[in-house]
Amino acid sequence: MNRKADHRKPRLVFFQWDHQPNANAAGYLLLHMQQQVKCLETHFDVIVVNRDCDYAEICDRYEPDLTLFESGYRSHGSHRIKIANTNAHITVPKLGLHNADAWCDRRAGFLSDMEHWGIETYFAIATMAPEYMPAVKDNLFVWPNFIDPEVYRDYGQQKIIPVTLTGQAYGLYPWRQTIFPIFRDRYPCLVSPQHAYESKLASQLLSGEAYARALNASLVAPTCGTMGGEIVRKHFEIPGAKSCLVTERTAAVEAAGFVDMENCVFVDSSNAVEKLDYLFAHPDDIRRITAAGYSLVHSRHTLTHRPQIYQWFMLNKGLEVGEKIIQSGPFGELTKVRRTSMQESVHIVGEARDRALLKQGDLLLQQGRVEDAKHCYERCLDFVSYLPEAKFRLALCALQEGDADRASGLLVELVKVTITDYGALDPDPVEWAYFLLALICRGHFKQARRLRDFYPSLFHEEIRRAHLVIAQLGGSADAVAPRSYGRDRKSVHQVPDRTDSEWLVWFTDILERCQRHDLSNGLRLAAFGGSAAGENMTSPHFKADAGLRLRLYSGIDGLMVKLRLNGMRPNVPPLPEFRYLWHLARGLIPQSQRGSFRRIQMALSRPSRSKHP
Repeated sequence: MNRKADHRKPRLVFFQWDHQPNANAAGYLLLHMQQQVKCLETHFDVIVVNRDCDYAEICDRYEPDLTLFESGYRSHGSHRIKIANTNAHITVPKLGLHNADAWCDRRAGFLSDMEHWGIETYFAIATMAPEYMPAVKDNLFVWPNFIDPEVYRDYGQQKIIPVTLTGQAYGLYPWRQTIFPIFRDRYPCLVSPQHAYESKLASQLLSGEAYARALNASLVAPTCGTMGGEIVRKHFEIPGAKSCLVTERTAAVEAAGFVDMENCVFVDSSNAVEKLDYLFAHPDDIRRITAAGYSLVHSRHTLTHRPQIYQWFMLNKGLEVGEKIIQSGPFGELTKVRRTSMQESVHIVGEARDRALLKQGDLLLQQGRVEDAKHCYERCLDFVSYLPEAKFRLALCALQEGDADRASGLLVELVKVTITDYGALDPDPVEWAYFLLALICRGHFKQARRLRDFYPSLFHEEIRRAHLVIAQLGGSADAVAPRSYGRDRKSVHQVPDRTDSEWLVWFTDILERCQRHDLSNGLRLAAFGGSAAGENMTSPHFKADAGLRLRLYSGIDGLMVKLRLNGMRPNVPPLPEFRYLWHLARGLIPQSQRGSFRRIQMALSRPSRSKHP
C-alpha cells in the first residue's frame, strides 16, 4: 500500500487483542478497548490488527511510522494474538502497552512478550505500574485512564439519586469494603450488583451512556483506587458525568488534580458520615464541588488530554545520542533531557498496601522470623489472591522451613500462570531459577539438570547461580559458571542482594533444612573446598528421583528432540505437575478436533461413581 501524498497524521499499527470473543463479558470492558483506539486516533492514523499475523507482512502492507503492541492483559475471554517475525522492519519504532492492573499476574508474560518482540520501551495504563515493575521503570511511561467526553457529560438529568454505589467491593478494594456499607445503611442508594468480569450476568451491568446517565442523576458517587492507591476510570467517570466524587485520599488522586472539598470529597471511615451529612445539608456546596470536579475532568482527563504516546513518537524521531525521554508525572508530558542530567521520570511510590506488607515481610524474613514474614505475605493475598510477589516469597519461606514440596508447588503455580494460562514463551526468570532449586531440594537433581536449558534464551543472575549449583553438584567441568550468558531478562521479583559466596552459604543452609545433608555437604565441599561433588550422584537422594514416571516424561521429551520434532514439543517442562503429556497430546491434535479432545479429557478427569450405594 502506497502512502497517500496528503496523509497528515503519522500511521500507527496497533496490535490489539481480539476482545470480541466473550459475549458474556462486561460491556464496559469492550468500551474501554474501543476508547483506547479512539484516543490514539486523536494523533494517529490507526490501523488495528487483532488477529494472528506476520509482523513483516503487516508492515509491508501498511508502512507504519510506529507500532504498538498490547500485552499483559488478564484475558476475561479475550484472545491473545500471535505475532510472527517481529524482528523485521527494525527501523519502525515499537512500543509495548501494559493494558492491565499494576499488580496483575500476567506481568511476567508481558516482560516475556517484550523480550521476544524486541521491545524496550513501554507504556502502562496504571499510574502505579513503575512501582510494581521496578526493573523496567526507567523505560516505562504512563498513558493513564481517561473518559470519552461524548459519553461522560452533563445530560441535564434531575438529581433524584442521593448516592450511587457501583463497582466491586471485595478484598482488592478495602476502602469500598468499609465505606459502601456505611453509606448503604444510612442513605437512599442506587446499588449496582457486583458481578465478576467473567460472569454471565456481567453483560447486564450498566455501561456506556446508561451508566453515565445514572451518574448524572446522582448527587454523589463513591469510589476508590484499590489497595494499590491507583487511579481507576471511575475517578474520572463520576465527576465527568457531573456527580460529586467521594473517594480516598491518595497520591495518585492528588496528582490528578483532585482537592478535598474543592472538586471532590476525601473521606475515611472516621468522617464519612459527617462529611456526607454536611453536603446533603448544604446543597450549594455540593453543587460547587460537583461543578469544579466536572471542570477538572473535562479540562485535563478526556481522551484528547492523553498525548503521551504521540509525544514519545515525536521526541524519539529527533532523539540524539546522549539524550533520553522522561515523563514529568503520571499525568504529565514527556520531554527530552541529557542523559548526564539528574532528571528522571516522576513516579508515584509508597502508596500501595501490598508493597508495604511485602517490605515488612522481607525485613522479618531477613531476621529469621519466618512465621511473622509468612503472615505479612498471606495478608497480601487477602488483597490479591494471585499476587506473584507474595506467592514467590511464601515459596522462600517454605524453603526456609524445609518444606521443598510446598515451595515447589507454589513455584509451579507461578510458572504455569505465565507459560500455560497466559501463553508466554518462557516464565519469569527468578521463578524458574528457584523452581530448579526447589527440585534439587526435593532430591530431583536429574530433573533439574535436564531442565537447566529448557528455556535457552532465559538469562538472569539467579538462573546463573542455579546453573552453578547444578554444575557443582554434578561434578561438571563447568562448575565455575560464567557471570551471565547474555542480557538479563527482567523479572517482577526482587531478591536479596548477595555475593555468590553469601548466596551459596544461604542455599547450603536451605539444603540442610530440607534434609538433603549429602547435597549440602557436597555443595559446601565443591564451592568452598575446591573439589567436585560428582561422587554425590550415587547418593540415595539422587537415586530417589529416578522413578519410572519421571523417566517416562524425560524419555518422551528426549525422543521428540532426537526425532527433530522440537516444533511440536509443548512449551512446558516434561514433568507431571505441568501436565506435559496432556499438552503434548493437545499439540498433536488438529485445531478442529480439540473440542472433542477437551471433552474426553474432562470426562476422564471426573471421579468415577460406584455402582453400589
